[in-house]
Amino acid sequence: MSARGSIGSMMAATLVSRALGFLKAILLVAAIGGTSAAVGGQTFEIANSAPTYLFALIAGGVLGAVLVPQIVRNLHDGPVGQENTDRLLTIVLVGGALATVILTLLAPGIVWIYATTWSAQWRGLATSMAYWCLPQIFFLIAFAVLSQVLNARGVFGAPAWAPAISNLLGIGGILVFLFVLPSGLGTVGSWSPMMVAVLSGSATLAIAIQALLLLIPLRRIGFQLRFRWGVGGLGHMSTLAGWTLLGVIAGQAAYLVTANVANSAGKTLNQLGIDGPSLNSLSIAYLLMLLPHGIVTVSLTTALYTRMSGSAARNDLAEIQALSNLAMKPVAYVAIAATAAFVALGPLITEVLFGKPIIGHVLQVLAIGLVGFSQAYVLNRTSFALQDARGPFATQLVIAGLSAAGAAAALLLPPELTVIRIAAGISIANFAGWLTAHLSLQRTLRNRGHVPVGRPRAILGYARLLGAAIISSVAGMSLLASIGTPPGFIGQAILLAAAGVGVVALFIAVSWLLGDRTIGDLRRR
Repeated sequence: MSARGSIGSMMAATLVSRALGFLKAILLVAAIGGTSAAVGGQTFEIANSAPTYLFALIAGGVLGAVLVPQIVRNLHDGPVGQENTDRLLTIVLVGGALATVILTLLAPGIVWIYATTWSAQWRGLATSMAYWCLPQIFFLIAFAVLSQVLNARGVFGAPAWAPAISNLLGIGGILVFLFVLPSGLGTVGSWSPMMVAVLSGSATLAIAIQALLLLIPLRRIGFQLRFRWGVGGLGHMSTLAGWTLLGVIAGQAAYLVTANVANSAGKTLNQLGIDGPSLNSLSIAYLLMLLPHGIVTVSLTTALYTRMSGSAARNDLAEIQALSNLAMKPVAYVAIAATAAFVALGPLITEVLFGKPIIGHVLQVLAIGLVGFSQAYVLNRTSFALQDARGPFATQLVIAGLSAAGAAAALLLPPELTVIRIAAGISIANFAGWLTAHLSLQRTLRNRGHVPVGRPRAILGYARLLGAAIISSVAGMSLLASIGTPPGFIGQAILLAAAGVGVVALFIAVSWLLGDRTIGDLRRR
């Protein structure tokens, strides 16, 4: 399949998956809450997010950075390369299984690390959920491994569509919880073991099916995993993995600070009877913010990543930079347009989706850093294709340090503003990460004998898009302020649709008038 076809397939799959993910989030908020008002929503956030963050810590970043370039190189090395691939996958899968068992047994300690200020009752409920959720770690590792193998072979559709099926299963579990079991919006004492098992067990089942589905396309391409022990031929890869792991550790350390500060604020607001933003509110806002990133940035970069890795194997540095630049402009355009919409309509979006405009205030602040987040992602992937993990490590270290500092500073604010301040720190950190990733990639290219091609128009292009975003977002906020929010869901939904179309259309028109032609390039491509 061509790169354009691969990107289109992944974008379609990601769009469907994200839509189902939003539906799942809507149902989850209805079932257990999405702000400080509900205990269940806050405890499940810790239990169900811990596998994702622990997966990232022990394998996620390493697999994403290392596997595709390494497997692409192994494809050119014949039987020796296949043996190296087998050893790599054996280490990851067997090690992942052992780590999952150990971490599941450590569930009480893991919950305590993320919520040190919670009461014993709150941590007890979260721990019960975590015992069900932590086995997800192995299946997340398996999915990452198998999807990277498929991507290295040029198969992108199956790994992109599997999460959509997983979300369908997750939705089914939440529907059972909603219509069969008692409400999850009550106190800690209202939660029964059956409620915990259905909610958390169905979440883990969905992740397991997501991984197992990839066995079908692997069989079709004739891939067979042979367990081989040893580390021969993996020396260079281990160096890359080491730098990547350090970056992940920095990110996880920052999240520990963020989680504890946000969880403390959520618990305080709950005790005061105030419905304000908590850690799960921040997670839901992140889910919304990452929609355009997942559809455009990840799809485009994933398809180009294999080509970048191939160019790196041929030492064609000019082609790598060209492919990286190819992704940068459309990614920036979509990210900045989305930021304009989120800033203008954030509270209305979450009022319509979740009945909670509070989450939208978090989204408004968080979305400001979206373009920095997406641009840094593209640049870091380019560095990984070059087998350079030091640059991404520096980027992650800067983002983690500033995010943690922002979360710590949020302790000085009233609990109602704590999560908002955390979101502001994350946005600032993402812009700093973008600059760090850019400088690191430029240094890597120069060190390898390639003088990076200058892009004097790039800054002017970003300025045009920023101007269009400010004009369209201010217009959208002014429109909503003058009209007001209708009382009913239908009226709110109609207003959101009309205002959303208006903000995006105005962004496109203003950016065009300012001389930006990205929308035309996207249409032709």
